[in-house]
Amino acid sequence: MRMPFAFWNAVAGLTEILPQPPLTRNQVELMQIDTTASENRPGFRTLGISPRSLEEELEAMLKHKQNSDAKDAHTR
Repeated sequence: MRMPFAFWNAVAGLTEILPQPPLTRNQVELMQIDTTASENRPGFRTLGISPRSLEEELEAMLKHKQNSDAKDAHTR
């Protein structure tokens, strides 16, 4: 179900009185900006970046950490 941004803005205005609001008007404003990549704009390929899924990135980070820990263990 689609909800108009005016509704979300009103909800965010009400929740901003909470100590840790689940939604703010700034977040609603950011949701209105189109951040989807376009085929017509330069992107990853132009920058030499190869996109990876979150799972692939986490695996690479864990592997790097394990290698780093192994090197530290050998230098002690």
